[in-house]
Amino acid sequence: MLGPELINFTVRPTPIFLEGSASIQLTQQAARDLGLKDGQVVQGVIAARGDLLKLLVNNQELDWPVSGRFNAGDKLDFRVEQSIFGRALVPLGRPVARAAAQPLSPRLLSLMHRPAQPSMLTGLFKPGGLDAVVAQLGAHEQPLLASLMLSTTKLSPQEIRRGLLNSGLFGEARIAAGIPVQGPDIKQLLRLLIRSIPPQGAAAAELDSAIDEVESKQLDSLQAQQSRELNYSFVLPFADANPVEMELYREPAKGVDGAEEWVINLHTESPSLGKLWLKTTLKSASAIEMIMWAPYGNVAQRAQASVSELESELQRFGLTLQKLEVLSAPRPALSDGLSGSGQVVDVST
Repeated sequence: MLGPELINFTVRPTPIFLEGSASIQLTQQAARDLGLKDGQVVQGVIAARGDLLKLLVNNQELDWPVSGRFNAGDKLDFRVEQSIFGRALVPLGRPVARAAAQPLSPRLLSLMHRPAQPSMLTGLFKPGGLDAVVAQLGAHEQPLLASLMLSTTKLSPQEIRRGLLNSGLFGEARIAAGIPVQGPDIKQLLRLLIRSIPPQGAAAAELDSAIDEVESKQLDSLQAQQSRELNYSFVLPFADANPVEMELYREPAKGVDGAEEWVINLHTESPSLGKLWLKTTLKSASAIEMIMWAPYGNVAQRAQASVSELESELQRFGLTLQKLEVLSAPRPALSDGLSGSGQVVDVST
């Protein structure tokens, strides 16, 4: 199986972001103490605390996990951004200093600073979400759409891998590398759909917004790569269920052993189960921890009662469930005014 560390946008991506910088993920309390608002631009200063470097923002100290070439006194600009998995300080992009440096295009700038909003892809891929568009398609396009849809009854690691590769994150890289493809990925399909319907209208606007979402996530992943990290956010569409928003990222090494942890965040919603959030942390090559949020009490009880079955399924793949916590509540939001997709934070347990 092709691992995430082998999937890159380009062999040598052109640096856009501050080299060696990284997004600073904020806890609920830290975001509240800093008084930050989505889209706000703030300046941080690197400060020395013994042998460690800290980031000072609004007179508050934050951990600075970057091992790049930074010194005490360096100043960096950040934009406050919100995603389904939390609020973060994202370093603002700057062109590489060179004699003939070209300014970034308005299109690229708009994607880099796209405001947080509910996922358009999840709306399109809900049952019936593309009915208005599909009705205008020809016999050639409809099978292409069906080929991208997964099935909950046939779900497997191979199918998840296929969903990741078809997410739209890697299309350009695969073409540049000469990797043969069986059909269009999600972004290519969205562009095909736009060409198949009238350019004016709500359907075309929704498809345009969905393409912006994919390309914004491509830039987020590129930023992580240039910080020597990995972070992929994408949507898995299903033919027989609502889509699943998924984030896969590798946390920086921490602890005396310097072990790296992989984290998988999932979010979905269904008429029978309501909203569900799941965070899975791969603690080692064979040990995982999980935490689930399910607002419906009966759903949380069913999940808790199925722990033995889950442990058995994981053992089939050589995995041991070290911990599972099921909470009968929504995943905590940053404030009472925040709700919906893109409005939850990542909490540590």
